[in-house]
Amino acid sequence: MVKLRQLIAGLMTATVLVSSTTPVDAQKRSVGVASLGEMSCQNIEKGKYEAINRDFPVGLQMFRGIAKVYTHGDFIDNEYTSQVVCRITEAGQRSKYKTLNLVFGIADNNKRVNGALVRLSVYRDGNFYKYEDVTKGQLSTLPIDVTNVRSIALEVECKRGTVKNKNRCPELIFFQDILK
Repeated sequence: MVKLRQLIAGLMTATVLVSSTTPVDAQKRSVGVASLGEMSCQNIEKGKYEAINRDFPVGLQMFRGIAKVYTHGDFIDNEYTSQVVCRITEAGQRSKYKTLNLVFGIADNNKRVNGALVRLSVYRDGNFYKYEDVTKGQLSTLPIDVTNVRSIALEVECKRGTVKNKNRCPELIFFQDILK
């Protein structure tokens, strides 16, 4: 009887864990798939792209952060643009990736979140591609066509500071940066 209870409890726990997992809880990896964080990346000026492995609340849900972009500590100063450039195809080789899927947001519990607006701009081979603005509680998904693209640049800007400090925005957290 005790073993049957333990078995049922174990199955219930496993079911809850599997059913509560979303694509951004952990990057889904298979053959031919890579993470932007694994590529050769360079920070520009004050910008920093840092690999992490930590939970963050966004939109009153918990997600596993895999990277963050910032200029200082846990914020983005509006005097600087945080930029990072990553090589996704080696020189002289054909691109093996077709899509870069980014999922990102701002942590609900960052002390610089209220009223802030952060912009993520994407450049393909140095040419502007598109941008997405993010505010508190918003989890954004941005698929990027990287067919025949050699490098990707991410630029993060503090477009509107917080209520308390108009010159600072919260760091931008990435929950997925998958190249397929």
